[in-house]
Amino acid sequence: MVIAISMYSATQVVGDFFERKVRRIFELERTDPHALGIVPDLVSKDGSFYVEVKASAYDNGGVINKGQLYRFDEDISARRFYAFVYHSIARDMQRNYPTEKMLRNALYLRSLFLFPFSITKAHFENSKIRKNPKHDDFVQLRESLAQRIFELDDEAWAHLNLKKSDYKMTRPHEKIRIVTRNGHLEQQILDSFYPELI
Repeated sequence: MVIAISMYSATQVVGDFFERKVRRIFELERTDPHALGIVPDLVSKDGSFYVEVKASAYDNGGVINKGQLYRFDEDISARRFYAFVYHSIARDMQRNYPTEKMLRNALYLRSLFLFPFSITKAHFENSKIRKNPKHDDFVQLRESLAQRIFELDDEAWAHLNLKKSDYKMTRPHEKIRIVTRNGHLEQQILDSFYPELI
């Protein structure tokens, strides 16, 4: 007897898994699912800031899409953050985890960097943009560079062409790193932070 294994999208499972995790960790709400790509994934309960979640393997990098980035810049007046979430499943995800349930059971949060929109945009604009006829122009942010940005590495900040002194770094948990511009919204984010849900 042959058991048919239904194909699933590993990318979709990873995205959904970590979006839910970020939503719970920071007590955020899902934005309108019909507005996918038009507004960021999540919003604070009071609507004061939005969060776009980008999940990837630590050695690959969260994808920053050009169209989405500039749409968020033009259309959203509230503060915006990108949550770059990294996991450790680096190779052959679909082959090594033939079912959605197996993949979900294997996923865990390796690290999360919450960056203000200005850092994400600066990284995009100062990086080599990748082009693919089947995909929007994009750049990626690997965990190693996210870590160097958080650690105020001179070379990483020269790449961003931003002033380090305009940003505040907070690490409320060994896996969570939060960067805010001049500390704006830092306390609000920390007040709704639930480390037990990591």
